[in-house]
Amino acid sequence: MIAVIGSGITGLTASWALNQFREVTLYEKHPEIGMAAFGAKQMIGETEVEFDIPFRTIKKDYYPTLFQVFDRVGIETRVVDYSFRVDSNDESVFGFFSKNILGFHFGIPTSEVFLSQKGRTIFSDLLKFYANAKADWKNENPKITILEFLKRYNYSNEFIYEFLLPTFALVNTCKTETVALYPAETIIGYHSRGYSYTPQETAKFGTRDIVNRMTKGLQHLHLDAKIKQIVKKGKKTIIEFESEEKEFEHVILSTQANQANHLLGKGFELEKEILSEFRYEASDVVLHTDPSYFKNPNVSLVFNIREGYDKPEVTLDLGRIIPELQGKKVFQTWNPHKLPHKNDTLKLAKFERPVMDERTRLAIDRIVSLHENPNCKLWLCGSYSLYGIPLLEAGAKSALQVTSKILNKSVNSIINN
Repeated sequence: MIAVIGSGITGLTASWALNQFREVTLYEKHPEIGMAAFGAKQMIGETEVEFDIPFRTIKKDYYPTLFQVFDRVGIETRVVDYSFRVDSNDESVFGFFSKNILGFHFGIPTSEVFLSQKGRTIFSDLLKFYANAKADWKNENPKITILEFLKRYNYSNEFIYEFLLPTFALVNTCKTETVALYPAETIIGYHSRGYSYTPQETAKFGTRDIVNRMTKGLQHLHLDAKIKQIVKKGKKTIIEFESEEKEFEHVILSTQANQANHLLGKGFELEKEILSEFRYEASDVVLHTDPSYFKNPNVSLVFNIREGYDKPEVTLDLGRIIPELQGKKVFQTWNPHKLPHKNDTLKLAKFERPVMDERTRLAIDRIVSLHENPNCKLWLCGSYSLYGIPLLEAGAKSALQVTSKILNKSVNSIINN
């Protein structure tokens, strides 16, 4: 029997993949599947709508593993309008429209790009970044941070502080100053496609459809699991529950690194030491109906960069991208600089996301070494355990890599079984 602990995208992918070949049990501490645990059902007018919190979008060129899994499981996706604008201290400085013309998708600059000096500067540097960054990075120390890289190659402050770092603060759900310390490789790698444009997509029937399909056929699923700790007794890997303990041939820890660390007990001192190297930052996401957060009906996403705040406030107009809302004004705001009035607040959720830096890279190398041990029985995977962006892709990919080692099968043979 194999145990998977945690049912975010990593745990769902691992348990789905393993369940095709072996008996597997999926444990989740919440009363709901982890990936859907923070969603919210709300009555909007006379229609009940289930909102994903956070609202998740994916792109085929940036999430190839996840799309492979979705296709195999039968999860349909649809293109969403992810037109965006960047406001810096309430001045519009940059933006792109997402357009579908005769089935072809394009990114078209908004008027701010050409009508303001800041917009023209940012756009010029963006083109330079797409054209040169990958080649320039190859001539650098691999440990160079993205801020060091941008300054060394004379990118403008407008591009650095009013576009690139704030937008990646959203992608990574962390402080702008934290993104500045990310290895340049991770940011440049994310943009490795250069000028090519692919649209943002989302699960056509929401996160509920994802969790239902990925757990279909899973015989052993335990919600509200009361796991006290995981210990090693001789050569046995034991999960201790509140009222019993069970031995498993393999245990896959697919929780966040800090949560996994707290679950490990005697016999896993090395794993605990490695997991303690990963750091997290917390962010708020609020679902609300306050229109003051969103003053431009022409785009779907607005970044607000304001002096005195360490993260951009980002608001998504869900009425533009969720068909069931029929244009009704419902918003989701990441890192709110102020909270909506309680009468406008539908749900407030808090999340933690891993920070990427040189310390992280070394810890990831140590996880790889652990997994190379032929006697490995405890496996560490999740978005934190791969070096790169984006997080959902890293979660699914790390799960398949672990599954591949346990089953002694290639990732492709597992996906296409």
